[in-house]
Amino acid sequence: MRYKLTIEYNGAGFSGWQIQPDARTVEGELEKAFSKILQRDIDLIGQGRTDAGVHARGQVAHVDIENVADVQKLIFGVNGLAGKEIYIKTIEEVHSDFHARFDATSREYAYTILKDSSPLQEHLGWSQNGDLDSTKLHECAALLNGEFDFSGFSKFNEENFTTLCTIQKSTFEEFDDKWVYRISANRFLRNMVRRITGTIVEVAKGKLTVSEFSELLENPDADVKSFTAPAKALVLEKVFY
Repeated sequence: MRYKLTIEYNGAGFSGWQIQPDARTVEGELEKAFSKILQRDIDLIGQGRTDAGVHARGQVAHVDIENVADVQKLIFGVNGLAGKEIYIKTIEEVHSDFHARFDATSREYAYTILKDSSPLQEHLGWSQNGDLDSTKLHECAALLNGEFDFSGFSKFNEENFTTLCTIQKSTFEEFDDKWVYRISANRFLRNMVRRITGTIVEVAKGKLTVSEFSELLENPDADVKSFTAPAKALVLEKVFY
């Protein structure tokens, strides 16, 4: 049977989602836990990667499991072995041709920008000691609507078949102590959300202009430098099917 898993994790102690040699990853820890209980190799297929240090509230993966009488008991055991940083929230039986990656229609991320230093929130937010121009935050976010070539806002990856992505939502929510940037798209490139966010913050600080941000968005080869925000404040919120 094929099962769809929804997974939450704190990415601080991992080198990302995808299995890597000699590195601790979320996928690697989950596969080890499944294999230990089932006494056979298990291949977990995620909807996509998250970078080192990035968190997830709604990562999705699928797995094929045979001859298991009680899948809820199995997941209880996997959660126990995987440790407190990872938690499988739900498991549901899906059709045998369901694919966590290829069937996904969009993904949504949230990035938290703290208005001031906050020891209680520092591990999940990026502190800005000084005012950001909220008008410029909203102006930049509003420019991200539709399909763009994001090669100017991403780390080169030879596996990319295209650097075009379609943005479906790009908004800032303001609270007393923070801003939360929410962005959803059909696909994301490596470091893309962090570079978009980091560059928008540079605009809000007055170090770049809205026009320069727009220029880089419209022309990836423009002579405008992008900036990368820290991984610790980024969360994969949800994957849509």
